[in-house]
Amino acid sequence: MKVPRSLWQLHKLQRPRHCPSVWSRSYSTNDFSSLRASMLARPAQISWDVMSPTNSSLLNIALADFIPESCQAPAWRAGARGIDAVGPDTGLPQGHHLVYFPLQKRASELCHDGTDPLHSPGGVFERRMWAGGSVEFANDDAAFRLDARTVVCRERVEDVTVKGAEGQEKVFVTVLREYMTKEDYESTCLRDLPMARGIRERRGLVFMRGVSKEQARENLAMSAKGRGKIVKAPNAPDISISLTPTPTLLFHYSALTFNAHLIHLDPEFCREVEGHRNLLFHGPLSLTLMLSLLRSQLNPDEKIHKIDYRNLAPLYVNEPLRVCLREMGREDGSADKGNTRRWEVWVENQDGGLSVRGTAMSLRSGEQEVRGE
Repeated sequence: MKVPRSLWQLHKLQRPRHCPSVWSRSYSTNDFSSLRASMLARPAQISWDVMSPTNSSLLNIALADFIPESCQAPAWRAGARGIDAVGPDTGLPQGHHLVYFPLQKRASELCHDGTDPLHSPGGVFERRMWAGGSVEFANDDAAFRLDARTVVCRERVEDVTVKGAEGQEKVFVTVLREYMTKEDYESTCLRDLPMARGIRERRGLVFMRGVSKEQARENLAMSAKGRGKIVKAPNAPDISISLTPTPTLLFHYSALTFNAHLIHLDPEFCREVEGHRNLLFHGPLSLTLMLSLLRSQLNPDEKIHKIDYRNLAPLYVNEPLRVCLREMGREDGSADKGNTRRWEVWVENQDGGLSVRGTAMSLRSGEQEVRGE
């Protein structure tokens, strides 16, 4: 028996090429209305977790060599460098929800590339990328604390759209994730009521057709040359941080999020199957860094209310990147008044081109905008 040289070769030996579920059935590329209906009809996925300080503390440790202390979580800045030093009254740092609620599926239940079949259209749409999303935080410190309380994430496919000419279609999937305490879940969701408080996140995923080995080699050659046209940010940042992600950072983040997507773990899969020049930086890790930088610029009575972002181009391991932030102004247009501040946030690649672009809003404690559905 041939010994596998990489994770991708091991995956090929262990399971079939397509997602192992009924959602992977073949269908006519002209019948996307049927595909959309079937995906929207998929049942919600419920993931339970416990608000232990472990995940949040490990994320702090994973980021410690890459971001300044000012961008770390408040407990870390206050000296809580170990899990045992985080008290039960410590609030969940905004953005740290991303390392809780891991996917609870066996390896044999995942798609061929290690991703969640709930999101996949199946069939020929084998390649998945993170296209962007939004996060809306309830301005409520009591909603999530690292006190071992039971919490839940309700996840479902919210929308499906198809773009592109026949034969070059891309399927865009919006996934809605709602994070709440057990008590809130029982008092609202189980009664078919909207979530009262918690974190509401939308994730935009794009699925593309698989490529042949020849196409993968062509994609790899193009990737090695870099982007043909570099799009720069329209404004200079007020503050920025620079870092070079390593394979260790990507592994730690994959482990914390229980993310088995091979584009973050296996260079051979990246080059030979998808045509990328190296391991890809995680989409949610870009979000984590943007939220960390934004948190560092807020006043003590101020919290992030919402962030919207789009991923425009891949970021790669061992290539420098820069996370940038610029204040856009107060809600009333003044420089020093108003309870709402708006921000422009983005990530640049090693060439200074835009890879992620977003906007955010912060609110003073006690203020809360009306939550939309």
